[in-house]
Amino acid sequence: MERLADGEYDVIKPLLVELHMGEQVHYSDHPQLRRDEIEDHLATVQASFRGENVVFAVRDEVGEVIGFCWIVLYDPGTGLEGEVAEVYVSPEHRGRGVSKMLMEQAVRLFRERRVTLGYVWTRPDNEAAVRLYRSAGFEPNRQLVLTWYPTESQ
Repeated sequence: MERLADGEYDVIKPLLVELHMGEQVHYSDHPQLRRDEIEDHLATVQASFRGENVVFAVRDEVGEVIGFCWIVLYDPGTGLEGEVAEVYVSPEHRGRGVSKMLMEQAVRLFRERRVTLGYVWTRPDNEAAVRLYRSAGFEPNRQLVLTWYPTESQ
């Protein structure tokens, strides 16, 4: 086992292309790319990458922020990804379409920036959020997402 140096990351590109070629067939609702498209898309695997935070806010008539949508954009070397990190509307302003307006702006930003993968996380029992995200075009994913959280025993 070795840790690759920053300038050596391109040695995994052939394997990364094979991974993408093999995995994309499991997602018929996602564009199926040719090998050369995947190779171009993966360009260069970098040791580090930068992200960008974009926050949209809605104010009431007196200028107080009543809701916001925080979006994180970044390219880990496989194309620009976008995450709707947070959406929140103060309770007294809910039910007025503020969250829908915020999500429409998030999706507009994804389209403008040509995001290749966009996602949002929520609990399955958060029915209002699930309805909101689905209405904005997000669909449940067939992938199993596992999370790791540090604990005292680790």
